[in-house]
Amino acid sequence: MKKYIMAGILLAATMLVSCGGLQPFTFDQLYPAEVTFPEQVRTVAVVNHAPAIPFPKKDLLTLGRLEGDGKVLSESLAGGLADSRYFYQVVISDSAITQELTGGEILPQPVVDSLTQVLGVDMILSVDRIQLLTGKKEIYYPGLISPFAAFDLKIRPVVRAYIPSRVMPVVTISKVDSMLWDLTPMLSDHDVVKEASQHTGITLVNQLVPHWKNVERIYFDGGNPDMRDAAVSLREGDWQEAGRLWKNLYDSLKKGKLKSRAAFNMALACEVQGLMDEAVSWIEKAKSCASKGSEEERAALFYSTVLQERAKDFQLLNLQMARFGNKIN
Repeated sequence: MKKYIMAGILLAATMLVSCGGLQPFTFDQLYPAEVTFPEQVRTVAVVNHAPAIPFPKKDLLTLGRLEGDGKVLSESLAGGLADSRYFYQVVISDSAITQELTGGEILPQPVVDSLTQVLGVDMILSVDRIQLLTGKKEIYYPGLISPFAAFDLKIRPVVRAYIPSRVMPVVTISKVDSMLWDLTPMLSDHDVVKEASQHTGITLVNQLVPHWKNVERIYFDGGNPDMRDAAVSLREGDWQEAGRLWKNLYDSLKKGKLKSRAAFNMALACEVQGLMDEAVSWIEKAKSCASKGSEEERAALFYSTVLQERAKDFQLLNLQMARFGNKIN
C-alpha cells in the first residue's frame, strides 16, 4: 500500500542553486515543540480516553466519517515520547479511567489528581478522540493522459494535557492532518484506522517535544582556492576549518562579490554550529557587501529570512531544553 507524502519545495532556493557557484547542502536540525511544558514536568502518562470503537472491517472501505483507534494512537504516542527521551519516564494506561468517563470529555480535576497519584506522574496526556474523514480524490500529474484515483484521508485528533491542581487542561491539541493512498481493492477500514492512528501518534510527538528535521541550505563554492578548500572542509564536516578559511578570506578583502560570498558562508557555518546571533550578523555583512541585484544579494536576502525564523526557534528551544541544564547555544 503506497502512501503519498505531499512535501513543499523551496522554490526560491532551487532557483538560486541554479545560479553559478551555489551548491545545496542538507543537515539535521533540532526544532522546538509547538507547546512548552514546565520544566518540573518530567514524568508523563499517556491515557486512552477515546470512545471504544467496533473492530474495523477488513472487507469494507468507508467513504465518509470514521473513528480512529484510541488504543493504537496512545501506544504510538507513548512509544514516540519514550524514544525522544525528553521526559524522564513515560507510562501508558488503557484502563486507568473509570467506566463512567469513556466519551472523550474533559477530565474533572479530582480524576486528574487521582490519576497522577496512582500512576506516579507529573502530567496526564489524555487521548480523547481521533476523527477520520475519508473520500476519493483525483490526482493529476504532468504527462499523464488521465488522472488516477486516490484515497484521501483527513485526521483530527483531540489530545489534552492535564497537570494536578489545574481545573482545566493546560493545552489541547487538535490539528488536522492528511494522508493519501492508492485507491485499490485491497484497501479497507482496518488498514485506514490502524495506519491513521499510528501515524497520528508520530505526528503528535513532534508537536509535544523538540524533534529533528532534515533541512536544506545553500553555500557558495569555487572562485578562489580558499573557497574551494573551505568547501572541501564543509563536505568533511570540519566547520571550524571551513569557518577559519572563510573568515580569513573575508578579512583580506576590501569589497566585492567574493567578500559577500565568504560572509554568506560564514553565516551558514555559524548556524550549523548553533551560533545564531553570529549567523544573523554575518548574513547582514553579506548583504552589505553584495552588489544591488546580484546573485549574492538575492541569496543573502533569502537566507536572511530563513535565519530570522530560525533565531525565533532558537529562543524557544533554549527554553524547552533548559531541563537538561544545557542551552542550545
